Amino acid sequence: MKKVFRTIILLFIGLYFFIHFFSSLDETLPSAPELIADDFDSSDTLENEIIVTHNRVWKDAADSVVQLKFSIGSLDAEAAYNFRETVEVEEDGTEKTFWNNLYRGLYDHDKGLMLSLQDSIRSLAAERSIELQDLPYTVVSMVQDIPYNYILSDDSCTFHTSAPCVPLQRYGVLSPVEFLYSLSGDCDTRTVLLFTLLKDLGYDPIIVNSSEYHHSMLAVDIPTEGDYFIHKGRKFYFWETTATGWLPGMLPPDMSNKDYWTIILDYELQADPSRSY
Repeated sequence: MKKVFRTIILLFIGLYFFIHFFSSLDETLPSAPELIADDFDSSDTLENEIIVTHNRVWKDAADSVVQLKFSIGSLDAEAAYNFRETVEVEEDGTEKTFWNNLYRGLYDHDKGLMLSLQDSIRSLAAERSIELQDLPYTVVSMVQDIPYNYILSDDSCTFHTSAPCVPLQRYGVLSPVEFLYSLSGDCDTRTVLLFTLLKDLGYDPIIVNSSEYHHSMLAVDIPTEGDYFIHKGRKFYFWETTATGWLPGMLPPDMSNKDYWTIILDYELQADPSRSY
């Protein structure tokens, strides 16, 4: 009996030193450095609202690493979702009018809800001394770097397996705020966001769609070379936004027939009449 009791006491003593040793070892280990990861998400709850913060890290057109942090609140994302799900789009039987009115509605509703990102972009431009004509490259490359997701109006995700898929979204598009909240977007989800951002920054973007190619693309009037069209006396260069590496003026080879592209959303009034480069 004494031998059993002595064995139990020794076991407890051994267990104490074992735990104490590893606790001490853990205290002496250096703390891990702060991780700055691409698409790192964090969230805070503030007065019944979830604030999601995205820390975007990507390479721009000059192959430089860029970091930009912005926050989107769940109430703004919910408001954007509810607007898209309930808005009735005026139409006259043509695709151009339908998409023009839908994109315009999403732009008008969301343009005042992205102040965190807009302020971050302006701060980034000031910190890195980015020239006016070069800032669109930074903005577009950030969106190009976000992985592509199908956004479907139906539940046919089983037929779209080359990328993640978000089904049952009205009109098959997400609004700018929904995209920034979820970082899930397809071609026209991206072009509507970029139209909104660039117009707010003082540029004159255009959205062009192709029913033949089932695609949406951005067009800008910054000085460059490549494929363009003339609109209101100015050259606007096509810009693919769904993958990295595409520069303005580069039309994808399988979408290169300019006759198949239609201006859907115009900048209308010039965003900044004093701009010149």
